[in-house]
Amino acid sequence: MTSASTVKPSFSVDAIRREFPVLQRDFGGKKLVYLDSACTALKSAGVGEAAASFYRELGGCGGKRSTHLLAQAVEAELIKARQAAADFLNAESANEIVFTSGTTEAVNLVARAFPFDERREVVLTDLEHNAVFLPFYEAAQRKEIELKICRSKNGRVDPDELAKLVGDKTALVAITHASNVAGGVQPLAEIVRHAHGRGARVLVDDAQFVASHREDVQTLNADFVAFSAHKIGGPFGLGVLYGKEVELNRLRHYKVGGGVVKSVKWSGKGMPEVVYLDAPMRFEAGVSNFSAYPALTEAVRFLKTIPAAPLRAHISSLVKRAAEAIDEIPEVKVLGKADDLADGSLVSFYPVHKEFSVTDFNLYLNHELGDRFVAVRAGEHCAHLLHQSLKLDGTVRASFFAYNTADEVDLFVGALKSYAKEACS
Repeated sequence: MTSASTVKPSFSVDAIRREFPVLQRDFGGKKLVYLDSACTALKSAGVGEAAASFYRELGGCGGKRSTHLLAQAVEAELIKARQAAADFLNAESANEIVFTSGTTEAVNLVARAFPFDERREVVLTDLEHNAVFLPFYEAAQRKEIELKICRSKNGRVDPDELAKLVGDKTALVAITHASNVAGGVQPLAEIVRHAHGRGARVLVDDAQFVASHREDVQTLNADFVAFSAHKIGGPFGLGVLYGKEVELNRLRHYKVGGGVVKSVKWSGKGMPEVVYLDAPMRFEAGVSNFSAYPALTEAVRFLKTIPAAPLRAHISSLVKRAAEAIDEIPEVKVLGKADDLADGSLVSFYPVHKEFSVTDFNLYLNHELGDRFVAVRAGEHCAHLLHQSLKLDGTVRASFFAYNTADEVDLFVGALKSYAKEACS
């Protein structure tokens, strides 16, 4: 497979922007200002070419089902992607990487397959995306677990408050590394340490963290970590569940079918005897989305060409610039403090003036900025529990990635000021 990417191993926003064709595209006479990377990161030309090249040059089934040379070439792309994901997270082994359809399926897998026994309690926080909250909520509704929810304060989890909920009956603590609404990052090192001290496992939602930070699962020491490929500029429909190998093999079956068994034999009792494969293959039933694997490999390769420290500093500066400027607009209020938000990749705010309409502001961003339009996210962001805790109907979220610039932040803030003045005067 070939790559169309040409970025050198140094940080240049202009060079990075040239890798994303959509940023050069014309939308009815308007250019895109993309501040919605928390929803999905844009796709580089290399990622698009990797997926297209698979369909042009390969396009067959993988080697777990067939053994001909084409199947072996397809399977090699899967193997390469699994190793790329393992290296990206600094996992000990590629066997610790399970491919799913995204973070949602990864969390559902753990929720359904975790071996709850005398320990039946699961601790979450009110910061969680519905992809984390709902699988465990449904398990609690089925009486399979007892669910406890730690309330956050100003978008942050207090480790001491969460610790009060973790006891001898706690099986699992599931928590986001970075909220998709509140921004910033959560104090996971202390939370993981305490949970393990009480004998509980930890599942981390890394969907909003891993693109702008370099996750090291060995340092983090969580038992499970999940993210979606599209959050790092990779393909849709592919996710990664990291799990310590011993923990993955403790899980019960979640989704079964072709490709997950070692053998099926008739037994003397009249019922076939099934022996399943070890992780990760035991969790990857059915024909894979093979075209996504080379695209994920390219997304990881591309992201690794950007030095971690300059990338983090760049995104942090954009977040702080936006938060401080928005904080000076009296018609809206920023969720959180600029210094805390700068640790993450997004800024959310909500109207405090009765005449400020989020719907109208969204229209303003699309139609009233001359030759440009700004893409942001408005609503509850699949984090209904947090908005309920905050007593908010919704928030407006601006999120940032490597291709964003200070000029784009200023354009957005200027639009916000102009709209507020027009609508609320």
